[in-house]
This record gives sequence, structure tokens and C-alpha cells, in this order.
Amino acid sequence: MQARLPSKTNTLPLAFLTGAVVLVVVMATLGAVLDGAGWTNATAAVGLVATVVAAGVLLSTGQGWVNGSRLSFAALGTAVVGLGALALTVVTYVGGVSDSGSGSIVQRTETGVALTQQESNNEIQPPGYSHDLGSHPTYDGFMSMDDATVLRSVPGGTLLPDEVPLIKSQLTEVRSFAESVNTVDQAIAAGYYNTTNDVPFMGAHFISREYLTDGVFDPSKPEGLLFSRLGGGPDAEWQLVGVWFLLLPGNGGASLTIPPQGFAGNLDLWHQHHGLCTRAGIISEDNTAEGCAADNGNFIGELRWMMHVWVWPETADNPEGVFAYLNGNLFDQQQRVQAGP
Repeated sequence: MQARLPSKTNTLPLAFLTGAVVLVVVMATLGAVLDGAGWTNATAAVGLVATVVAAGVLLSTGQGWVNGSRLSFAALGTAVVGLGALALTVVTYVGGVSDSGSGSIVQRTETGVALTQQESNNEIQPPGYSHDLGSHPTYDGFMSMDDATVLRSVPGGTLLPDEVPLIKSQLTEVRSFAESVNTVDQAIAAGYYNTTNDVPFMGAHFISREYLTDGVFDPSKPEGLLFSRLGGGPDAEWQLVGVWFLLLPGNGGASLTIPPQGFAGNLDLWHQHHGLCTRAGIISEDNTAEGCAADNGNFIGELRWMMHVWVWPETADNPEGVFAYLNGNLFDQQQRVQAGP
């Protein structure tokens, strides 16, 4: 009895089944390994082609539904490959769209990426402490950097992307006002008067009674100015080195335990002083009322909330940042003046 050879209509679906499986698997593997948008799109295209061809073969062969309801292994296998290819097309297409969308979001939010590059200084300050978390840009740094660079240059948790333009605008207001009172004569004409000696790291504290009593935080109206004698000797002219703000509890959202709302973000350092005693313009801290009275001084007790802002780099830039409490650069200049020629 002569053996019956398989017909071309029997072998065609089997051949396509094998080829389609190999092709789809190879393309899917390349798409996963190379992880590129091009391979993802190619995998989807191969899956789509395999689906169309599988449907055509299934309907046109002797085992296809177009010639009756007889279902062979080849026909069923071809149908499975077609449906699998269709599923693969959907999955890879959706995945490709998702990947592409994520990439475009990252490109559009450079400032968001910069946030992830901020460094936390919680090991220096207690966790949750919201002010003076570490070194940050100087005034010139804030004005010259783009927003993303500013975010990368401040400690974690101190600035958000939408706060950068606002803090730059506020610093510009402070600087503009400082330009109008950058001599003692101008400061006195504007209503400021000196209350301290030339304090190391800070300078002499000139204050405006008008701005102190209005009880509001206004970057264009600082309560105080900082001057220091840096031109050579104790009789040298005062030079502007910075400004300072003072809001008493009950003003600007401040209480005895909560500092005021000041500049955008959490870089500004509102600090307090205890046991202040002034004697003929000389001010000291950690005094008692009895000791201050014995020295014929004026005892203040506690003074809060104060903040220094170093917006006059022409005289004493602060490398630790525009909102740092102390100015080491200013102190070095003060020491050279005291040492003399």
C-alpha cells in the first residue's frame, strides 16, 4: 500500500506556524534585551503582520473554515499563533506608548530631576528642622543660576521648583532696597539708627522703628541693615555688608515657638537671642537681668525672630549662602582691621 504524502495544503499552515513562532519570539527577545523604542515598534509590526497572514492562511487552506468546519492541528495551531501575535502587538504597543510618555515627561521636568539630586543634611540638623539645613548659593549664585541648577545646589527639602522664581524675585527686592541705603547717611535719612557695636561675623545692627512696628514681612523693607568698619581702623567709614529682618512673636505668623513665614522655601534662618544686654552700643548675650543692671546695661532678655540676608557681595560675600547666620568672610576682614597694618 503506497504511503500518502502530505499535501501542500497540509504543510503550508505547519510551515507558517514554525516560521511565525520563530520570528515573533526573536523580535520580542530583541525588544526586551535591547530595550529600545525601535525594537518595540518592530515587535509590534511583526506581530501585526503575523496576525494578518495567519488569518489568511487559516481561511484559505484545505483545513480552513472557508472549506468546511473540519479543524486540523495545523489550522488550530495557526489560529493560536495569530491570536498570540495579536496579543503581543497590543502589549508591545501599549508598552511602547508608556515608555515614550515617561521619556517625554522626564525631558519636560528638568527641575523635577534636579530635586532628586539635592542632598539632605538631616544628620547635621534634627530631622524635620526646616531652616538653615546647610550650604546653599550666594546672592550672585541665585541670580546667575537657572532654576534646575539652583535646585541641585540647595539641601533637600528646602526649595520646590515653583518656589525658585519667587525666591529670586524676593532677593531682587532686598537687593534693590539695599542699593538705595548703602551708606550710613542714606540709612539714617531712611530712618535707620545703630543699636550695637560692630559684632564679629555680623556687623553693626542698624534698625528702622517704622518697619519694625508695621509687623509684616516685606523683602523690600527690611527691619535692619548691617554695616561694618572695614576701611582701616576704628574710625573708618561704615560699609554695608548685608541686611536683617526682625519680626516679633504675634507678627507675620510667628509665635514664641514658630518662626515667621519669610522667603519662599525653607532656606531662611530665623534665629533668636537670649539674655541680651546692651551697654553704650556694646551688646552681649547670655546675661542675667541682675548682671546687666549691675553693668548699667539695658537688659532685653529674649529677642526673636531675626534673620540675616547677605545681598551685598561687593563688601562681604558669604560663601556659606545668602541666608547663612554667620559670615566667616566678614569676620576675616574684621580681624585684619583690628590687627592693623
